[in-house]
Amino acid sequence: MDPITALGLASNILTFVDFATKIITGTYEVYKSATGTTEENAHIDTVIGDLREATDDLDSDLVGKTKHERALKELASKCEKLSNELLRLLEKLIVSGNHSRWKSLKVKIKSMRKEKEVAGIEKRLGEYRSQILLRLTLMLK
Repeated sequence: MDPITALGLASNILTFVDFATKIITGTYEVYKSATGTTEENAHIDTVIGDLREATDDLDSDLVGKTKHERALKELASKCEKLSNELLRLLEKLIVSGNHSRWKSLKVKIKSMRKEKEVAGIEKRLGEYRSQILLRLTLMLK
């Protein structure tokens, strides 16, 4: 066998083994979890819940008299909409009913397929968070 072909074959085998390992360990993690989801998704859910609580307070407590207050209210509203979108997505990545191995496998595979989408929403929420902090800092001056 040609050395380059052998190297390509070895690389493909390692990629498959890595992928299979992620699926197996992730399935086991979901199967054994009390929440029926991956630890990472459960963490994201907790953080999003806290963020929603904070933005709800911002949205309801601000009158909107200054430009910074209006901007904060708008950011809080956008943040709430985006966090609702993320929570709806995460709800689809939870085992419903009993935790069978098959259901856990399906949830892990869905989680892997939605990983980039979740990361994108997380990034946008992080940007909103930075903007909220900036506006709060400007208001305190």
